[in-house]
Amino acid sequence: MADIAINPVDRRVQFTGNTGTGPFAFTFNIFADEDLAVYKNTTLLTLTTDYTVSINANGTGSITLVAPVVVSDVLTIIGGRELSRTTDFVTAGDLLAASLNEQLDSLVIMAQQLDEKMTRSFKVNPGDVFTDLEMPLLADRKGK
Repeated sequence: MADIAINPVDRRVQFTGNTGTGPFAFTFNIFADEDLAVYKNTTLLTLTTDYTVSINANGTGSITLVAPVVVSDVLTIIGGRELSRTTDFVTAGDLLAASLNEQLDSLVIMAQQLDEKMTRSFKVNPGDVFTDLEMPLLADRKGK
């Protein structure tokens, strides 16, 4: 894994009104091709089957589609890094700076992904008074 600074940018970019296969650039950092989720309209695309990824030295990059988008399509690229811990530090073992950097970078990326997801959710103003935010059942809210 490369030692890169994690940019404080949104982990989401959308393209509309474009045609062709790309490349479509993203400015947030990733470590591997699998760290992305790509949607054409509301359909999740599959890596290598539907698109390929090109990663720059600084972790930003672009995707290129196999099938072109048309003007009415919306292409969305978001961070899709798996929320997991890959390194376990053991007592009396080596504590390498590279391993620490990798884990801290991953934590920042995961926090940015969660922040991006939260920006797409319903929120309550901090000063609002509420007691329950549970949504009614589908049958009760249907058509409202």
